[in-house]
Amino acid sequence: MTLARWVSGPVAPTRALAAQWAVLWVLVVLGVGIALYGGARLLVAPRLPDVGTVPAAHPTVVESSGVATLDSAVQPTWLSLPEQGVEAPVVAVGITPGGELTVPDDPKVLGWWRDGVRPGAPRGTVVIDGHVDTREVGAGALYRLGELTPGSTVSLATTAGTQTYLVRAVHSYPKAQLPKDLFDTTGVPRLVLITCGGSFNFETHQYSDNIVVYAVPDGAA
Repeated sequence: MTLARWVSGPVAPTRALAAQWAVLWVLVVLGVGIALYGGARLLVAPRLPDVGTVPAAHPTVVESSGVATLDSAVQPTWLSLPEQGVEAPVVAVGITPGGELTVPDDPKVLGWWRDGVRPGAPRGTVVIDGHVDTREVGAGALYRLGELTPGSTVSLATTAGTQTYLVRAVHSYPKAQLPKDLFDTTGVPRLVLITCGGSFNFETHQYSDNIVVYAVPDGAA
């Protein structure tokens, strides 16, 4: 069969066949679009930090279907520990490719886990971390975190106002043994402050423990 006969011969599709092809193409396009959308959601899904990092979260922490917030735009901007004379800016931090929760390089600056709970949310834990000290700068804003006692005040300024918390407990945990619910997004509203503590290893330049302060909104039961 020559090319001329193939093009001019009686092989053109009927209207019914053309309509079927059109429907098929629509289904293919919709399928590809749905697949791409699902893939994009997987790519941007928040990760949880790995165990043993500085500071660390447990990968089996209970996760909710969505973080409960009063306003998805609310962010912490400043943290105050009045009893210690501490005033420190707060910036948003995420998770490194290695699974570590990012800590601001400057120990005078604190990091808020942006993929967790926002201040003012009716449920879950607001997580803020910071270096205890660095060789270049010295003591950080959370250098004396372990000296806080139940009843101490923590003031957290946000883009929507200021939230006051009262310390309920102060604990020291080996870095690989942090509680599973430390980064919980479903429980009672609370604030967690994390820094390093324990003994210092001069070979690895790492502290052995994490100091964790638990605080609840002022007026909470």
